Amino acid sequence: MRRPFYKKYTRLTKMSLQNLKRNLLLSVATTVMMGLILFIFNVIMVLNVLTESSLQELGNKVDLLIYVNDSASVFEVTEMIEDIISIPIVTEASFTSKEEALKEFINLYPDKADPFTTFGIENPLPSNVKIITESPDQHGIVIDYLQESQFAQFLLDIESSSENQEIVARLLSVTDFTKKLIIGVTVTFIFGSLLMIMNAIHLSIFTRKTEIEIMRLVGARPSMIRYPFLFEGAFYSFIAVFISLILLMIFLEGTKLSSFTSFTDSFNPLTLILVETIVSVFIGITSSYIAINYYLKHE
Repeated sequence: MRRPFYKKYTRLTKMSLQNLKRNLLLSVATTVMMGLILFIFNVIMVLNVLTESSLQELGNKVDLLIYVNDSASVFEVTEMIEDIISIPIVTEASFTSKEEALKEFINLYPDKADPFTTFGIENPLPSNVKIITESPDQHGIVIDYLQESQFAQFLLDIESSSENQEIVARLLSVTDFTKKLIIGVTVTFIFGSLLMIMNAIHLSIFTRKTEIEIMRLVGARPSMIRYPFLFEGAFYSFIAVFISLILLMIFLEGTKLSSFTSFTDSFNPLTLILVETIVSVFIGITSSYIAINYYLKHE
């Protein structure tokens, strides 16, 4: 009487776990190394998300102020604003009249008397247009566009915070650097994991040569011989992801990054871990398949 399909694979799974226990030191070394590489990848990923979220948050606070000449009519100002909004990189443009600018100035210093009314001075504050772009480093594009447009004659001055621009430039350089690091660590993880798991499976095959030969002699199909080793490769990868997850949670808790709203809105650890699990298990199965297939063909 033939054994049920699931009972065969249950027995083979038990054999795989026994083999992992037999080569405990090798199993621990392989999973820990993979877990550490994944953890480094996760830390760089967190740094990249943090800089990008900070850049986006800062971008919403850094605006470009265009001071408008009093000679510009309401129609001309409205036309200029519509033209500015039509620029693809501009997310928002709002107009502040002379009167509103004076009111904002007075509200900014409520404890002081209005010097213009007190001394009968005409409101010297110009009207302005506040512009927000997708990224603060795009201010130069908008400035060049306005200076070459038909509205250049209405521009008194342009103000863009140089201090914030420097911060943005640094964040952009960090973001670019982390993206390159992510690519480097990803390539390292893929090839490193392939080599480590293949090495572990080769050693596992070596210790189980007799068992494999017996399985061949009794007519076991190649898929039945491969299964324990494929399971081992997948198990290495799964445990490595679990180790990296624990280390990541400790890192996030220790750095208190979860308290930053902009970071928590941009970073989803569950999605990251799910993708890592799928990719890691695929790498584990693939490397194990290569190793056992090579043995079955050449022995």
